[in-house]
Amino acid sequence: MNQLKTNITAFILSGGKSSRIGTNKSLLILDGRPLIQRLTELLDTIFHEVVISSNEPKTYEFLDKKIIEDFYPKRGPLAGIHSALSSTTSEKNFIINCDMPFISKELIVYLTDFKTDSKTLLPKVDGRIQPLCGIYSKSVLPDVENLLIQSRNQQSKLKGSVYELISLIQPEIIDLTRTNFYHTDLFFNVNTPEDYNYAKSILETK
Repeated sequence: MNQLKTNITAFILSGGKSSRIGTNKSLLILDGRPLIQRLTELLDTIFHEVVISSNEPKTYEFLDKKIIEDFYPKRGPLAGIHSALSSTTSEKNFIINCDMPFISKELIVYLTDFKTDSKTLLPKVDGRIQPLCGIYSKSVLPDVENLLIQSRNQQSKLKGSVYELISLIQPEIIDLTRTNFYHTDLFFNVNTPEDYNYAKSILETK
């Protein structure tokens, strides 16, 4: 049995209702249980501590996990990253969005074990960086907070996006396309009813 990682905390970002799917996608049933429960159970096999970041804490009481709320509500995933890094006692933190049903244990372990001197480590596939599935150092918290504050200024051109954060902190990017666990749906997101039906069709045939 693999020993759980105690030097890194895992955070699941769950922003609640999605406008494109019209419901809280983290609660969509896949493979017999809510999407966020599937992810929580996966992370429980890797990490000693798994935390939910959500502004609807009562919704996730059934998971029996610590739940943190945003310091900057309604500011999107960047606010979730901020709340995670504000609350953590770990220098290294694995942060993932709740809507990726095909994320694998191999991928997560690969990221957490990857040796880097950078404060942030993010995967890339097919030329696209995945900022909501990566390793974030607590030391980038001031950069995250400054971006949230500056983007709130109406005269600023900043929007407070995770991609602006990437440009600011210059993370190490690793291309996963050639890894033995890569497949085209690895970072697939459930954003629409069509996405949900596709994910169900794949998982129900396994």
